[in-house]
Amino acid sequence: MTACSRITIYQLLCLYVLNCVIQSGLCAQKISGWVLNERGKPASYVSVSFKDKSTSVYTNDDGSFSITAKQLPDTLFFSAPGFEPYRVLVTKETAKDPHFEVVLLNTRRKIKSSDVSSSMMQGRNNMPSNVNSNQPSQGSSPGTGSYIAGKKLFMIDTVANNSSMIYRSGLLSAGEVNDFNKMKMWADFTEKDFKDFSSHWGLYPVKRYSVQVENKEHNAMINQPVYLIDKKTNDTIWSAITDNTGKAELWASMKDTARGNDFFISCSGAADITSPTLFANGINKIELNVPCSMSNTIDIGVVVDATGSMTNEIDFLKIELEEVLRNTFTEYQTLDLNVGSVFYRDRGDEYLTRHVDMQPDLLKVLNFIKLQRANGGGDVPEAVHAALQTALDSLQWSDTARTRILFLITDAPPHDETKDKIFQLIKKAASKGIRIVPVICKGADKSTEFIMRCMALATNGTYVFLADDAAAEFIIGKPTVNVFDVQFLNAMLERIIKQMVFADDCQKQSEAEIPKNIAANIDSVKVNINPGQATVTIESREHLKEVFIADFTGKILLRLETKEKQNKWIADMKSFPNATYLAKYITTDDQWGAEKFVLVH
Repeated sequence: MTACSRITIYQLLCLYVLNCVIQSGLCAQKISGWVLNERGKPASYVSVSFKDKSTSVYTNDDGSFSITAKQLPDTLFFSAPGFEPYRVLVTKETAKDPHFEVVLLNTRRKIKSSDVSSSMMQGRNNMPSNVNSNQPSQGSSPGTGSYIAGKKLFMIDTVANNSSMIYRSGLLSAGEVNDFNKMKMWADFTEKDFKDFSSHWGLYPVKRYSVQVENKEHNAMINQPVYLIDKKTNDTIWSAITDNTGKAELWASMKDTARGNDFFISCSGAADITSPTLFANGINKIELNVPCSMSNTIDIGVVVDATGSMTNEIDFLKIELEEVLRNTFTEYQTLDLNVGSVFYRDRGDEYLTRHVDMQPDLLKVLNFIKLQRANGGGDVPEAVHAALQTALDSLQWSDTARTRILFLITDAPPHDETKDKIFQLIKKAASKGIRIVPVICKGADKSTEFIMRCMALATNGTYVFLADDAAAEFIIGKPTVNVFDVQFLNAMLERIIKQMVFADDCQKQSEAEIPKNIAANIDSVKVNINPGQATVTIESREHLKEVFIADFTGKILLRLETKEKQNKWIADMKSFPNATYLAKYITTDDQWGAEKFVLVH
């Protein structure tokens, strides 16, 4: 084996244990498998040992190994000269699973397109004889070295037991529809569709009150509870917690269109806003007389539909989730990251929900995810209500976290008879500051899309769906929306996490990284800042049809009125905290553009 400097073992070896078998005895468990290198060739003389090193073996010339665990749980270590070690937790629950497999993640590396075919063909030709490398005939064949956009090769992660499909990360593509990034909500629906689905689910996300909370030093105040209260009854209509930009979204008529506009907005430590304005007319500002503070705790929950209809996607999704979570934990080592997971099926199945608590032990959560399989179900609706309730009540979310994200991966809507329960759970998520990000899989209809987009809007999240892609044509169906940006799913989820985690340092103004899917700058448009007056001037050599101010995630905060032949606009930013913003615009030929600027009062 050739040594390489400072390359992780899962980058180059792509260690994955194939057809692993646990042979349970009274006092010991035998684990056997294979280790392959990046070209699919057997990796010999790789050290395989348990944590206390009392049992240690090396892989054979064909990459195989067999090792005995004295007692479980224990941690299995893989290492070789020139590589950083990699570990896998083996638990008693793992030993009971007849399909036990260890899925070790690779990362992508750049490669010349001319090298792709020969590299992967060598891998196929040298796989162990018990691995079937035949590929489906539909779409691109991932086993023949196909590459996406001619830039990156996505190496194999694992081969599932008794499966002819080779699973790998970076295969799935996804689209995103963030309704907060549009001035006109539900632009992808006709008015009739909107009314039909609203009536069916009893949800009406139209009366939105957006709130910006900051202190006297113009720092955004994170994790602050905000309430929309009925003046007549003094009942709380909606509550939310400010996000990593200090903003909260309140909804007056999510369940009842008959409600009027007689509300006030309350936040502890500040005067009530007695006459709040709807978002169409501006953002409501609250100022607190407290110092800026920022928690380093980040909570990420993952809820996955494990019914039979998810059979084709679930193994791909587990690999994508592992890459996303590992990369997130690597990137944010200075933060206190916690992750938990819920898998759910339906009534009458083997189980309704099963979960692993929110915790900093990523390895334990990943091993829980790896053990899950799709089965059961039968009818179209699934027990989404049970999954959300378990996620909200049992994952042990932090009350002081800067960010709480809940990815909901499914292909089916809730049962109709749970409509009221679903509304209460959405409302509860908003009140706890848990931002729901639905990830919708093949087969979902527009009714499912509607309810999931409502969840995202109500909780300040965003809506993601698997998109049609040539490299994954054999598992991905057509999307149900027409206008969206497409990225690889793993890259999209990592970007969403980054957008929801980033926060300006209280002591100094930092510049946010602008999302890659924001439109490029157009040379004819210039943006100038007057910090003394907290105003921004936007000038263009040509008339612009629409001009907006957005935060660094693309969420639109302010629309500037445009008149015929107008080429200069001034935005009053006094109500906004110090942060990175975007001046977004639409040209007369319908091109989107964006200019970044940093506001410092």
